[in-house]
Amino acid sequence: MTVESWIKPDEAPEMAAFATAMIDAALVGSGLARDAYWAAVRKGYNTPYNDPQPRTATVNVVEPAVTIAVSEPALPVAAMAAANAAEIHAV
Repeated sequence: MTVESWIKPDEAPEMAAFATAMIDAALVGSGLARDAYWAAVRKGYNTPYNDPQPRTATVNVVEPAVTIAVSEPALPVAAMAAANAAEIHAV
């Protein structure tokens, strides 16, 4: 037996009025207006249960190419250490 089968069409307006009175009574102390309450109910009802699929980026960012040019040959580590030590002792 479905739920709707026990509701007779002539009883529907009386049941709707009773439900409206109960909701209004519940909202009296809450500080919510009736419109705000129903807006929250509609938002909750219309919000999907699952998270939405992530969006893909539509902006293509082109990074400039980086080139490094070395004009002098690099010194070996030992030569660099000796040069730094010489500079320190010279001061």
